[in-house]
Amino acid sequence: MNRWRSPVFAGAVLLGAALVTPWPARSVAAEGEPPVANQESGPRLADRLFRVEWTAGGSGQTESRIVGYVYNDSRQDAVNVRLRISELDASGRTIRSVIKPMGDPVPALSRASFDLEMPGASPSYRVAVESFGLMDDPWATRTTEQLLAAVGFQMKLADTPEKLANLRTLTPRRTLIPQAQDDRVYYIYADPDLCECLYVGTSAQYQRALQKSLETDQLIAIQQQPIVWGFWGTWPGF
Repeated sequence: MNRWRSPVFAGAVLLGAALVTPWPARSVAAEGEPPVANQESGPRLADRLFRVEWTAGGSGQTESRIVGYVYNDSRQDAVNVRLRISELDASGRTIRSVIKPMGDPVPALSRASFDLEMPGASPSYRVAVESFGLMDDPWATRTTEQLLAAVGFQMKLADTPEKLANLRTLTPRRTLIPQAQDDRVYYIYADPDLCECLYVGTSAQYQRALQKSLETDQLIAIQQQPIVWGFWGTWPGF
């Protein structure tokens, strides 16, 4: 064993959205540090927040099976956790590495299991958290995004580095932000941590989302944020 107020209204509903740490994590390698700390010479952030325990065994003639747990020592749930599995030779040197998504979130101050396959066979492996995101309530966020999709919001994945970088600039996260384009008002919902995506809807879809939401007493201010739409293609043709 080893060690993601419109121009008319003064406020908008945060549709079950979860709060997030003010520094990016999920989509950045785990070496990323909070901007308030200067710890370049210290251990990686991931190594301070997570412990990984695992066992490795054969899963056939050409694959190995890596089974274990990730322990989350932070006070927030970890989402979109990716593990770096390094294959080591007999001297402990890295032959190659593969990054694999873990799957389920790792609850705060708790653990979650993983069961992954690694091509090839090696005398030993090293497993560490490569990237992650921290959120207070990823399940509420998932419910919110399902609601937005149900009322017709269009999801656009941040599938390029430029889109992801732009996505991280949109604040507040997981909040409906009004955006004027071509004499129309759209609503933008940015989630760079759980889905690494952007939801875009019309004013009519925004109103339907409010009607469906059970969180109508949870009002927060809306901030106008520019979005570099050229990264995302044309505006939705609603």
